[in-house]
Amino acid sequence: MPAIRPLSRVLLFTLLASVAASGRADEVLLTNGDRLSGTVISKTPEGLKFKTQYAGVLRIDWRMVETLSTDQPVNVMMRSNEGRLDTRLERSDEERAVRLAEVPEVPPLKLDRITYLNPTPSQSGEGFEYSGRVNLAGNSVSGNSETTHLVAEGELTGVAKKTRFTLRAKGEERTEGDDVSASNLLVSADRDWFVSKKRFIYGRTTVERDRFRDLDLRFSTGSGLGLQVIDNDQTGLSVQGGLDLVRENRVDTDDQSYPAVGWGVRYRHWLIGRSAEFFHQQDGYMNIRDASDVTLRMRTGFRLPIIERLSAQVQGVVDWEGQPAEGRKSADLSLQFGVGYEW
Repeated sequence: MPAIRPLSRVLLFTLLASVAASGRADEVLLTNGDRLSGTVISKTPEGLKFKTQYAGVLRIDWRMVETLSTDQPVNVMMRSNEGRLDTRLERSDEERAVRLAEVPEVPPLKLDRITYLNPTPSQSGEGFEYSGRVNLAGNSVSGNSETTHLVAEGELTGVAKKTRFTLRAKGEERTEGDDVSASNLLVSADRDWFVSKKRFIYGRTTVERDRFRDLDLRFSTGSGLGLQVIDNDQTGLSVQGGLDLVRENRVDTDDQSYPAVGWGVRYRHWLIGRSAEFFHQQDGYMNIRDASDVTLRMRTGFRLPIIERLSAQVQGVVDWEGQPAEGRKSADLSLQFGVGYEW
């Protein structure tokens, strides 16, 4: 028995230590008196992201937070360039305030003075955040007919505090037997520079090739003004408009160059508790010399998360030309189902 006691003490100490460790948690006190226990992830202008064991990640309106405490230091970024520091937060008895544990001599900090907790590089102005997506869609039929159809598209986005860029590429190939019935490529680059919280100046460039629409090469570049109407965790909406210069090299008809009025729309919205994302994107321009000469590209659809970074996607795609080449139709319409990977 004496030989067993030291082992029992070790096991008891380990158990008590693990219980104590599991008991450590951040705490949020709401203005209605409710208390939440969990882990502070971040705070943005949209609210506080707080992870709990019983309800996952919660998004709490910052105006509903009375005070909070953290078990580990968090990075506190204050408004109006008042500074940043890493510190644990402690509850304060003052109304809607918090104490900074690492600088106890500082009076309680009002919550309204905190812009971010644990800001990202783009929020702090220290660099870019990158994200990307690739998506594959298509089908193959074998038997009485031989048909293959493949659509591949990719997108890379970089976001900093006052600028962002997006690179996109899309290619499509469709064969029926030994005949190619569709083959096209579209590459675009967009850059936005914010001059205020919502307004930005943009520049964009697009290169397109589609011989079945009599396009050996279409090159367009332009710039203008944009407005970020909405930008939060739930919804994003931006609109832009300006001037473009377009150069079209045709296969069978005459080449042309012309100035154009250009526009763009970007919209996304999460549905059903972030279990489905609706998106709509369109870009277009109108020949200043001929208002009937309009080019429009539009895609609208849904993304449904599957597991981890995989998602299912369905989208409708519209390519419209107000003055198509002889023997071609104005509109190309397609409905595409695919699987995507995001990072």
